[in-house]
Amino acid sequence: MRVVQALRDQVITTIAELAPEAGRLLLAVSGGPDSVVLLRLLLDGPYRLEVAHFDHALRPESGEDAQFVKELCQQHKLPFHCERVEVAKVAKAKGWNLEDAARRLRYDFLTRTAKQLAADAIVTGHTQDDQAETVLMQLLRGAAFLRGIPKRHRQIIRPLLAVSRRQVLDYLGLVKQPYRQDVSNLDSSRTRAWLRSEILPRLEGRYPYLKQQLARHANLQRDQEAHFTSAAENLLTVDGVEIERLLKVDAALQRQVLSLLLVRAGFAADMARVETIREHLQDKKPFRLSLTERYFVRIAYGSLSIVEAKTAEILLPEASELPAELDAAKVKVFSELVYRHRLPGDRIRLAAGSKKISDLLIDRKVPREERDRLRVLASGREVLWVEGVAADVRVAKKRQDDDFYWMRQALTLAQEAADRGELPVGAVVVKEGKLIGSGANLSEVTNDPSAHAEMQALRQAAQELGDWRLDACTLYVTLEPCPMCFGAILQAHLPRLVYGAVNKREGALGGVTDLREANWKRAFEVREGVLAKESSRLLSRFFEQRRGK
Repeated sequence: MRVVQALRDQVITTIAELAPEAGRLLLAVSGGPDSVVLLRLLLDGPYRLEVAHFDHALRPESGEDAQFVKELCQQHKLPFHCERVEVAKVAKAKGWNLEDAARRLRYDFLTRTAKQLAADAIVTGHTQDDQAETVLMQLLRGAAFLRGIPKRHRQIIRPLLAVSRRQVLDYLGLVKQPYRQDVSNLDSSRTRAWLRSEILPRLEGRYPYLKQQLARHANLQRDQEAHFTSAAENLLTVDGVEIERLLKVDAALQRQVLSLLLVRAGFAADMARVETIREHLQDKKPFRLSLTERYFVRIAYGSLSIVEAKTAEILLPEASELPAELDAAKVKVFSELVYRHRLPGDRIRLAAGSKKISDLLIDRKVPREERDRLRVLASGREVLWVEGVAADVRVAKKRQDDDFYWMRQALTLAQEAADRGELPVGAVVVKEGKLIGSGANLSEVTNDPSAHAEMQALRQAAQELGDWRLDACTLYVTLEPCPMCFGAILQAHLPRLVYGAVNKREGALGGVTDLREANWKRAFEVREGVLAKESSRLLSRFFEQRRGK
């Protein structure tokens, strides 16, 4: 009986490695040879054992399996826990694949039972043969990594993965232990059964150590997956991934980023789907790939994300809660307010005048797929607010007044620059009514051509926030930005710019040229002409003084 003792020692040692603190184990016992061996091997071990059996109700004899396991537990004085679920009915109702439904429901039962019993680990009887079959199935499905079955996944441990089914059957023969046979395992119309009964035996005829080699390969693939997953996580954001960053890494890491993005959203990361997405990463036009009727992958405006399709319109008889950007007192003068989606011909009144909603969404680079999902607040055909995009100047909170206040702060800095002999330009960055960055021209003092007021203010704001992305911030500057500062504004993800005087020498927003007309992946709102006369007057005095010298 040395073989029996050696196998028992091997399994107990493996459990100690996988769950070193475990004392109480919940054994998942189906009645088949693998799980029955697991139970027998642990009978005299150092653990407190509980047995769980899940009846899938997929075969007429499934009740006999449950009875067999119950009697086996009674024979060895082990606690027995059982649950019966008609898996086929649940799968049909949920729209799940039958095999997937069986797995989900079984592990749900095991997890619940382990929690109720305060078990330290759930132990299943997966063997080396199961591992080999799983690796081959993953290969046939086109999985990104052929990682097989892990030895441990959360609370679940699998101490028989190094044990072959031949060893299992030999052990049961030696101890004369009966077991149940699931006849569905002989049905070669099922992929796993086909691999087990027809494919693996033929492969082993030429490669006797095939199962061991597949198990070794799975271990290597899991290590590689862990490495690539760690690198991929650094590229992913909550919203998806930036195309520019993705294109800078090699193809292998690109595949892992895309696989991780899909899996986290609950979709299969098969290679055909991943490669289709990769082929379109450099498309100039937006691209979309349907995942289901409800979700799709979208590549547009420099980013890749998984997006939910348009939801049904929500019409409300009145505005029970106004958007935070609107002044309730000003909104009251409008009647029959409703939340709805945009309609053809809708317009909104902005500081620069009336504008079509359709044109506004294009200007703000709102992806086409999202435009019809945005809510608008309207009074008849007058749109007062577009979700996340703009508010009618007549009902917006006092941001317009704030613009004059902060521009005066920028003018003070511009005057200080003039006093130092610098071009009189000042800038401040504001977030949620708080000053977080300020600057004035320093090019003469520092001999630095990049030391413009905007650059000083943006750097200071980024340091204050601890983030180079200046989301929800506004930059106020007394003079229209030059091309260099325009680029910095784009790079900082700044959503809004307010400037005073037109820059007729280097202006990048219309003074010389309008760089906004190019197809940048981001856009920002611009308000021009705030305290323009004061800004221009300061510049004129500066140049007059210089000419007088």
